[in-house]
Amino acid sequence: MVTTSALKTRILTHGLGIASKQGLAALSMGTLARELDVPRSGLVGHFADRESLQLGVLEQAAQIFIRDVIEAAATAPAGEARLKSMFARWISWSRAPMLKGGCPFVHASRQAPDLPQVVRERLKSVLDTWSEVLGQAIADAKSNGEMRADLDIAQLVFELHGLYLSHHFHHWYMKDQSAEARTMKAYDRLLAASR
Repeated sequence: MVTTSALKTRILTHGLGIASKQGLAALSMGTLARELDVPRSGLVGHFADRESLQLGVLEQAAQIFIRDVIEAAATAPAGEARLKSMFARWISWSRAPMLKGGCPFVHASRQAPDLPQVVRERLKSVLDTWSEVLGQAIADAKSNGEMRADLDIAQLVFELHGLYLSHHFHHWYMKDQSAEARTMKAYDRLLAASR
C-alpha cells in the first residue's frame, strides 16, 4: 500500500517532470490521476485544485533548486568563487535527469500570463530571490576586491540570466552538445570584463 507521504512525493515528482517539459499550465488533476494510475480523489486529498497543484510543483522545484544550487554552492568562498559555483550548478540544474525538458522556471515564465495570480506571484518571488542571491555574490566579490568597484550589479545579474536562457535554448531546442562549454566560456569572458 502506498503511504500518503509517498503518494504526495510521486505526484510532485511526476508533476515536476511535466512542468519541466510543458510548463505549469500543463498540469491538471485529470492528467496526473491518469498517468499515475491513482483515483482523482487521491490527488484531491493532497491538492484541492489545479492551482494548489501548480503551487505545490513550483514549491518542489524551488526547494530542489535551493538545495542543489544555492546551498551546494555555499561551501565555496564568498565572492567570485561562490558566484562561479552557483552559475555552474545553475546550468547543471537545467539539465538534471528529473527535469525532462529543461528548467521549469523558464517554461512557467513563458506561460505566466495564463497562470493564476497566486502562482505568478510565487514564481516572481522565486526568481527575484534568485537574482538577489546572485547579486549578493557579486557584491561580495566587489567587497573582496575581485571585481571593479564601479561594476553595475543589476546589469551583471541581467547578463547572467541571458547566458542561462541562451544555454537553455541551445541545449534543449537546438540539441547543441557544446552548449554547456560555450556558456561557461561566455561566463568566463563576462567575468573577466567585470574585474
